[in-house]
Amino acid sequence: MRLLVLTLSLALLACGSKPATQQDAGPDTSCGLDCYAQARYGLIIDRCFEYSTSTSTPDDPPALGLWVRPVFTLEGGVKVIPLEYRQNGQIKMIDSFMIVDGVLKLARREFSGTGQSVTYKTGQDITGVTWLQLESGAGETYTTNTDAFVANQSSGTTVPTTYRMTTAAASSNELKTPLQTYTSGLKLLVGETPDHGSDARRVYVPDVGFVVVASSFSLVPGTAVPLSLQKIRDIGSPDGGADACSLGRP
Repeated sequence: MRLLVLTLSLALLACGSKPATQQDAGPDTSCGLDCYAQARYGLIIDRCFEYSTSTSTPDDPPALGLWVRPVFTLEGGVKVIPLEYRQNGQIKMIDSFMIVDGVLKLARREFSGTGQSVTYKTGQDITGVTWLQLESGAGETYTTNTDAFVANQSSGTTVPTTYRMTTAAASSNELKTPLQTYTSGLKLLVGETPDHGSDARRVYVPDVGFVVVASSFSLVPGTAVPLSLQKIRDIGSPDGGADACSLGRP
């Protein structure tokens, strides 16, 4: 009898452990790749961020729009969230972001109208380079040793590359935008060797996104004017307005 009771108790314990296993099944993907991480990084599908050349006054039309697009599948079955950079309604650049175990990684950067792009791989697999972690803080460095596949209109070259993202506390001036002044955030500085059109600087606020963007939008680094956030809209929502991203009114 004692043996029977022990056997039944062990069986009940085994059944009771199943919900914990099911809870570890993975992230909520109902809104894309990882709902929690997307909200943390500001990558909500169809969200539009619009920017000004000033830290205090909005531009009309905006100097830049960042439009978060629906999940897209790259070669090898790699699922990404594309982020379109638009000026006057025209696409200047597209970043394709992976989210792996909550880590934000840049998989590919495309320069529109040039046929140029850079894809970060390990061998033949797209593995991306690390930008942020869910709980990133100031004074951190994420180094990725990767193969950058640089494509032109008719050819491509693989270049061994070191990609280093360093975080620092953003200054009060960097956190002042036409939309609002944020209390804290991270300044992101990229060190890429050799360089493949990396950004000069960004300022990231958790649960908001990128409130400052400075990029030349070119494979060959050039002038990068810092642009500050002036508006956030959800395209297609009742409050999002009918204007295309980068053409919204202040």
